[in-house]
Amino acid sequence: MSFKAISIFIIILVTAGVAMASDRTAASLLLVHGYASDPEVWRKSGIVGVLETNGWHPGGKFLVGADGKFRFDAAFGDSVRRYYLADLPSEAPIRHQGEILDTLVSALVRQRPQAVVFAAGHSAGGVALRLAMVWRSSLGIRGLITIAAPHRGTDTAKLASFITQTPMAMMTPFVGMGTLNRSQNLYADLAPEEEGNFLFWLNRAKHPRAFYLSIVRESGGLLAMDPVVSSASQDLTQVQALGKLAQSITSGTGHALETNDGELMAEYLARWIKGL
Repeated sequence: MSFKAISIFIIILVTAGVAMASDRTAASLLLVHGYASDPEVWRKSGIVGVLETNGWHPGGKFLVGADGKFRFDAAFGDSVRRYYLADLPSEAPIRHQGEILDTLVSALVRQRPQAVVFAAGHSAGGVALRLAMVWRSSLGIRGLITIAAPHRGTDTAKLASFITQTPMAMMTPFVGMGTLNRSQNLYADLAPEEEGNFLFWLNRAKHPRAFYLSIVRESGGLLAMDPVVSSASQDLTQVQALGKLAQSITSGTGHALETNDGELMAEYLARWIKGL
């Protein structure tokens, strides 16, 4: 065998070895829903199905009570890559959700200490995850994916907050909108970024070294745009503390989760695992 042939053979072996090593990398993925939602949104959107097609298997669900305490319903299996669903009190302030996520991720790390931890959050869930990472850089989340998240705030929260401070608030429970009154502090946390408020602080706080990806909805056209959060607000590259340290990709329309979000998640998670 010639020297050139031997060199090619060695390169093939090394490449195959790297691929096999990345395939064996244990990983945990925590999925966090957004406001007025629940963990089933990840299934109904088709995202869980896409993840399972790409080698991710159910690991269990974190059920959180009104007191902030949780119980873990495990899904038994020995798969290398597992996803976990978090059931958060979505009407609570972002700061309270961030505290809960700190506890959940810590429990996940203790359960699978050998696994790399990633997280994905829809809408307000993405902001809560980012807050948990900023609060404790040693939390263990190595990569964050946010989908249609109001990183720089939303006028929708500002409007809702205004309604709760008017006589109209007295009528909301009678028309099925009691959540407005229960969510006043959440709306304050998600108000458009301005000096002195929560998002102004968060977006300038030091973020831990990790992979960051924002999936941003289309901005053009009335029927295509997200009616809840502007595309600019969803873009992590526009967060002052991150900038070019983050990645952003435009996909989908409206505010809800979509099946293609799962395709993008699976693609970027595979890249990140390979790059560890």
